[in-house]
Amino acid sequence: PALQAIAFGWAENLMQAAVRCVPLGQTSGQRLLARLVQAIPHAVDTALSVPEPLAFAPLLGIHGARHETQYSRLFRS
Repeated sequence: PALQAIAFGWAENLMQAAVRCVPLGQTSGQRLLARLVQAIPHAVDTALSVPEPLAFAPLLGIHGARHETQYSRLFRS
C-alpha cells in the first residue's frame, strides 16, 4: 500500500503539470487520473519484479539535480 500511495502521488503531480502545460482542464485531468489509478497496483507489482541492477539509472538523478539551475523551467516555485 505504501508504494501504491507513492505511485499515486507521482501520477497526481504529473497530471497537475499536464493541466498547467497543455489545454487539458481540471476535470479532464481528474478523469485521466481516475483511470490511471486502476493501473497503479499492476505497475507497482511490475516494478517490484524488476531485478535491482536493472533499475539503476544514475543519469536520471543527475538530470533531476540539474533541473533547478536551468535557465528555462516550466515551474519556478
